[in-house]
Amino acid sequence: MNRLLLLATGGTIAGCADDSATLNDYTAGVLGGESLLTAVPQLQDLAAITVEQVANVDSADLLFEHWCALVGRIRDVFLADPGLAGVVITHGTNTMEETAWLLQLLIDDPRPVVLVGAMRPSTALSADGPLNLLQAVQVALSSEARGRGVLVVMDGQIHGARAVTKVATQGVGAFSSPGQGPLGWVDDAGVHLQMTSPIGAVPFSDLALPQQWPHVVIVYGCVEPDARMLTLLLEAGCQGLVFTGTGAGQLSAGERRALEAWPGPWPLMLRANRCGAGPVRKNPDDELLGLLPAGCLNPQKARVLLLLASIAAMDHAQLATLIGRSELLS
Repeated sequence: MNRLLLLATGGTIAGCADDSATLNDYTAGVLGGESLLTAVPQLQDLAAITVEQVANVDSADLLFEHWCALVGRIRDVFLADPGLAGVVITHGTNTMEETAWLLQLLIDDPRPVVLVGAMRPSTALSADGPLNLLQAVQVALSSEARGRGVLVVMDGQIHGARAVTKVATQGVGAFSSPGQGPLGWVDDAGVHLQMTSPIGAVPFSDLALPQQWPHVVIVYGCVEPDARMLTLLLEAGCQGLVFTGTGAGQLSAGERRALEAWPGPWPLMLRANRCGAGPVRKNPDDELLGLLPAGCLNPQKARVLLLLASIAAMDHAQLATLIGRSELLS
């Protein structure tokens, strides 16, 4: 029988409320991974699944140490167990896309790594977690999923780590891949993945993660932003800045003046956008201000990239080269 590793981290899929009609007032991360498996007896017919509890938290409370634990465990088990079919991670939906993207940049193995969560707690009428988990296991066991990078399975859809994002606060169909759409879908007839180009090289596959992570901040664009905040962040020695710019990643005149007036070296900085879809292209003024375009990465994923680039001690030119050549970021 195929073997899988399930890494449980908590989230709504493991959440509980006082009664079955409650969808919003619940506690995330109550049930352990073994309980999630028990709720879906059909999984016993699909694979022998080993469960490890990495954390049991609301994903808004996920920490860098949890990321280190996930990366380390996946790297170790893939190296030690060539017969393992893949890894499934149960995860809260609020930051699932960030964890998926982090793993995409760090895990270099063709075997599937599939993240799954739920929009309704386990105690709810018509809870979506059990079916989502069953379908995530189906995808992790599928030969079609090999070499597709890290995947997210929610509401019968299969999404790639680079494009997927949470787009709604409620409803089981809360995940989308703007500008791309899902890679495929999964149902009782099986796993259906579209023919797409294979994932390119994993840029940080050999990167060792530290205990102390760099300070990387997201700055949100709006009408008359307070540029003093930007100056304070630079003075505090932040090692990376992501601008959630208006339109196609535009900074305000005040933010530009603050960067121009800064007397010290600039940290690594990316321009993303707040629109929710569409790329940020290179601007002729970027070099004058130490900026790089984030392409199609949303701000939270641009931050993940800057975190890893900072850990790898990349400079501006090296990050520009990575962005320019990497199929992952297009």
